[in-house]
Amino acid sequence: PNYGEAVIRRFVPTWVRHGIGIVSGLALGTDALVHLATLEANGLTIGILGSGVDQKSVTPRTNSRLAERIISSGGALASEYPDGTQPQPYHFPARNRIVAGLTLATVVIEAPIKSGALITAKFALDFGQEVFAVPGPITVETSRGTNWLIAQGAHPLLEPEDLLEVLGIEKIPTRQILPPNVQDGRLLNIVRLGSTTPDELAERSGLDIGQVLVALSELEVAGLVSRTGDKFTAN
Repeated sequence: PNYGEAVIRRFVPTWVRHGIGIVSGLALGTDALVHLATLEANGLTIGILGSGVDQKSVTPRTNSRLAERIISSGGALASEYPDGTQPQPYHFPARNRIVAGLTLATVVIEAPIKSGALITAKFALDFGQEVFAVPGPITVETSRGTNWLIAQGAHPLLEPEDLLEVLGIEKIPTRQILPPNVQDGRLLNIVRLGSTTPDELAERSGLDIGQVLVALSELEVAGLVSRTGDKFTAN
């Protein structure tokens, strides 16, 4: 993998295991890789589009299957544009505003000095949010933007735990963060949206109640959910 992909695959699983959802733009390259890495870690991810969210409007078309996976995993697609709207160049800076606005922090992994990622970072700063950037070689164009952000005061991101520390997220002991199987991951994504009962989980996931109860037991033992009465809540 290239540098950006290697960083994504190193960082994203740790963030997912600590209950962090990932918001990105469903574009080719880094956006798609971040969404995919989140899904592979059984995490929750949201794609913000510069088009409508109906099947015919989702672009690029090569990411249509990825968009379907995001939705089926309990994530979402969102846009400020109505169905049927085709993307226009001026839609994407506006989309980046929404990406920044939905998050506690913005992470820039790779970016030329003029890029949409730096626009997202500027919106995040305007919103008073934390901005992180992954440093890279000074001779590489796609690291010029991230190195510039760090020089301007962004948090350098050297390890996934750097983000947890700044955001005040307590590190989970290793024994508690064993990755759940796909079925458990689907239920965990739903529970992360709000406390819910086994019957509600069965209805929303399409699994039978027996499968749901087994999966909830596994998630509870792993320390990923807690039970209060008949409702389960993500830890």
